[in-house]
Amino acid sequence: MQKNSSKNTQDRVVFITGASSGIGYALCEEYLRQGWNVIGLARDDTKIPNETIDNPKFEFVKTDLSNFDSSKLIIDEVFKKNANISTFILNAGIYIPDSLNDFNFENAKATFDTNVLSIYLSIELIKKNFELNSNYTLAIMSSTAGYKGLPKSFLYGPSKAALINLAEAIKSEMHDNLNVKLICPGFVETPATKVNSFKMPYLMSPKDAARIIYSKIYKKGFEISFPFPFNSIMKFGKVLPYKLYFKITEKKFSKK
Repeated sequence: MQKNSSKNTQDRVVFITGASSGIGYALCEEYLRQGWNVIGLARDDTKIPNETIDNPKFEFVKTDLSNFDSSKLIIDEVFKKNANISTFILNAGIYIPDSLNDFNFENAKATFDTNVLSIYLSIELIKKNFELNSNYTLAIMSSTAGYKGLPKSFLYGPSKAALINLAEAIKSEMHDNLNVKLICPGFVETPATKVNSFKMPYLMSPKDAARIIYSKIYKKGFEISFPFPFNSIMKFGKVLPYKLYFKITEKKFSKK
């Protein structure tokens, strides 16, 4: 657990990737509301309202994380100029609802470049510039889609499963020497989920998701998973016999 992280927020700085929309932008808003200084990184600043861009406590950094060469230079420079960053929320991600019948390799590469490899790049640069200890928080945004294979999640689900494994590996090495958080939301109203053709159970707003994350990120525990009971259902799916699990997914997700 990060020490004293919710106190004296005036001088605290959070670094958030994927900050232009969805949960990422909602987290920027929530941290600003809580009095933090926010560095938001994304590839498109046109999506961010002027009142946020003009907020003196908000700094926008523009880069496409899938362009590793330029992003490495940009993020490294940000970290060098902001040695007081204490929280890193690696949230950037894309969602392409491909299936076995219509996926292609380029979509697979784009998904894993952004959802997985950009996370590794960010972690490498965090390690380079900060001596991580219990005063720091490292949060990785995965998804309940990473718990088990789902229809129309041929690319997204496996990429998020990789992040679950990654967060577990970091936690198993660092233990209490770093506040590691794995974040696994269910369905959240974002530009990505709007493309889904099936009914999304327990759909929630990005603002609600951000409030839940902030309320738990500096408390004890490793995983932040919501909403209940959807997250419990998905976790239960991990131990179900495959025959039963596939029947459930066909009924709940494959049809409109």
